[in-house]
Amino acid sequence: MTAAAMESVLKMRAERLAKPRGDAAVRPQGMAVLCFTVAAETYALPLSALAEVLPLSKWTPVPGMAQQLLGVTNRRGEIQPVLDLHVMLGLPPPDAEAPAYVVFLRAAEVAVRVEALENIAFIDPQALTLPHLSANGLPQRFLSGITPDTVILLDPQQILALDVLTDRRGRQ
Repeated sequence: MTAAAMESVLKMRAERLAKPRGDAAVRPQGMAVLCFTVAAETYALPLSALAEVLPLSKWTPVPGMAQQLLGVTNRRGEIQPVLDLHVMLGLPPPDAEAPAYVVFLRAAEVAVRVEALENIAFIDPQALTLPHLSANGLPQRFLSGITPDTVILLDPQQILALDVLTDRRGRQ
């Protein structure tokens, strides 16, 4: 290959690499969320509120704790609480042998148990139906809204505000 031909190839390559990838109209808009299944319904949490997602292989029940606390699990040598969304949302319990995942929230070292992971989606916050305007029968405290395609967006701040997560040892 001659020097002129090599320079031509490199110039074409540079021009191709300098072009924007994909059309801006096709880029996803809205809030990025992780969609998952709990009791045959699709729920979501904002990706910005999540730290990690792992398969839930084992957990240890904690005697005498509130029902919302499924138990604790070991995450890289750290013992962390796992909340049971079924109890929190008033849903029927899953099969004990069913596979599960834990979704760790970023703001605190706590996780919620989910049955299956679905996908990452983008939700338009303006298109959400406010929970108090819908008659879905779920505890409104934990809901941020419901999308037009019935994905239920959970509020991570309300999950973290549960009494079971408050350390009361120093209070009398």
